[in-house]
Amino acid sequence: MGIYALIKDGAVNNTILWEGPDVSPVDFGEGVTYAEIPDSEGNQPSIGWSYDGSVFSAPPLTDEEIAVQKKQKIASNVATKANLIAQATIAIAPLQDAVDLGEATEDEAASLKAWKQYRVAVNRIDANTAEDITWPESPI
Repeated sequence: MGIYALIKDGAVNNTILWEGPDVSPVDFGEGVTYAEIPDSEGNQPSIGWSYDGSVFSAPPLTDEEIAVQKKQKIASNVATKANLIAQATIAIAPLQDAVDLGEATEDEAASLKAWKQYRVAVNRIDANTAEDITWPESPI
């Protein structure tokens, strides 16, 4: 048994579980062809996908779907920024204590400066965008 897409006029109009044409030939109607899924690209098409004879393509996103994806990407960027700033703040606290107490080693003082520079760099990033962001590299 395999899963097949039924295709008419270059578009998937149904999917079926079928033994295949060699085991049980079926006439699906005039102009209807079939293709086993997933295709060579690993696509798992459903109704509305297009088919070029070898590969399936998803239908274009609607304006609503694009807006949802944009909101999700912005939320992800904002969360990533907050997480990176929190990690930097956690790393900075004990290093700052050592400096404030006059007990910091040269390595600790250098690490403190690097973490603060990192936190400033992250803070300057505008995360309210759906664009992919290149985040600064952590001093770790």
